[in-house]
Amino acid sequence: MQKEEILKALAGVKYPPYSRDIVSFGMVKYVKISGSFAEIGIFTGGDETLALRIIKEASELLHSKFPGSKFEVSLLKEDPSKKEAPKPKSGTLSETKIKIAVASGKGGVGKSTVAVNLARAMARIFSSGEQARVGLMDCDIHGPSATMLFGQKVYPSVSPDEKIIPPQIGGVKTISMGMLVSDEQPLLWRGPMVTSAIRQFAEEVLWGELDAMVLDLPPGTGDAVLSVVQTVPLSGAIIVTTPNSLAAATALRGANVFGKSGVKILGVVNNMAFLEMPDGSKNFIFGEKSASETADKLGVPIIAEIPIDKTLQEAESSEKSEKIFDDLARKILD
Repeated sequence: MQKEEILKALAGVKYPPYSRDIVSFGMVKYVKISGSFAEIGIFTGGDETLALRIIKEASELLHSKFPGSKFEVSLLKEDPSKKEAPKPKSGTLSETKIKIAVASGKGGVGKSTVAVNLARAMARIFSSGEQARVGLMDCDIHGPSATMLFGQKVYPSVSPDEKIIPPQIGGVKTISMGMLVSDEQPLLWRGPMVTSAIRQFAEEVLWGELDAMVLDLPPGTGDAVLSVVQTVPLSGAIIVTTPNSLAAATALRGANVFGKSGVKILGVVNNMAFLEMPDGSKNFIFGEKSASETADKLGVPIIAEIPIDKTLQEAESSEKSEKIFDDLARKILD
């Protein structure tokens, strides 16, 4: 069950006396999906009796279209788009100089792989010996992958005042839900619990003084992404996509969250851009133009073209890939 499928179904609900539907009128203000459960918020701004009738019709339509799924269709008292978005609290991560979000419009584009390898590259610049000057905050609460990508399962400790002490992995201070629960345990959490976990990562972890932090965001534009934007004073964001046309199209939707929140988009990372052949030529398996079209629409450059390289998902990446990420880190810092 995808957001687009739900909106397509809701397009069958008309707003009388007009022939237009509630989706084209912009009355569907949000769709939040968690497994087989979805929350839908609708604001009509009109007669309450009519509004309640629309809510009832929308609920019945969704249950008939998606048998076995559960829906909570709410009538909103005011248009949430008119509200000013909450701002990060002053002092949050104040000892961290640069905070970069790594985001994508959809899953499966290698966003976490990019985030972890970018953090490693930052550590090669800033960290030395036992002194870690770079942080990685894995904000993908439902699908944490930092521990797998680092190649080791490590656990945080707790300070005497009950603050979380993040473990250091290769010059990177890291916190991830994957360190707090077993790999097999499903996280059936709704929005408020996800928001609380991210706030705890930002405000109750002893990060100390850092030169840079990379925040691995979950795909899409859901609660977790909004929570990061509203909790952490970000320095900027990079958008990860692949040459696949679907990934590139949804990357635009993911990027719009930052544009509306005043967070600067630094550029697009074209991941899995090509496969390097034994003779040095490039095989563009997924195409060539989609990522550049996304960057053009956002008005930002492509700041990295990352080839397919299986070592990026291992504890140590290849020298070629390390150089690509070193260059990416320096572009971001510049």
